[in-house]
Amino acid sequence: MQMCGCANESSQGMYYYKQTFAIGGLENIGYVGDSDNLIVLSSQGRGIFNCLTGEKIYRDSENWWSDFDQADNTIKGFGSESGKLIKTFGLHSIEKLPTKLPSGWELVLTDLQPDDPPFEKYLVQSVFLANNFEGNKIFISKDGPCEFRAFGFSQTGKSFVVALSCELTIWAESS
Repeated sequence: MQMCGCANESSQGMYYYKQTFAIGGLENIGYVGDSDNLIVLSSQGRGIFNCLTGEKIYRDSENWWSDFDQADNTIKGFGSESGKLIKTFGLHSIEKLPTKLPSGWELVLTDLQPDDPPFEKYLVQSVFLANNFEGNKIFISKDGPCEFRAFGFSQTGKSFVVALSCELTIWAESS
């Protein structure tokens, strides 16, 4: 759930909320090399998202498991990313995407805390975008009924995502 549609100043530009997609059974995600294209693997199939524009650029319902290497959490590319090997993160990985940038921006996961009223009897975790140099801290997402799978920045630092078991939220710099 997206709670903040504001822009955030950074030495690399401004981050803007791009899109939230409902994705049932989301399992793993991975940026394609040094780009802002994101692979999404779910129980419903596989997809590719352009995180700079916030667009879904490919989707099929193919079973991806036979192309997935559990030993190193990689998958063979598909669609426009055919021929590439993509490292993934999430349900099938203990490794994580980068959460800090040299510019001071960092994605921070809170400890378990009571949810907002009237659901305060449930414990949730939240992700914030924080800038350690400037003291800014902006709410991005929380888990609740959906579990966190992965979150982090692309290698370019131009986008970041939060993947829950039921949705994908994309933020990117202005163009």
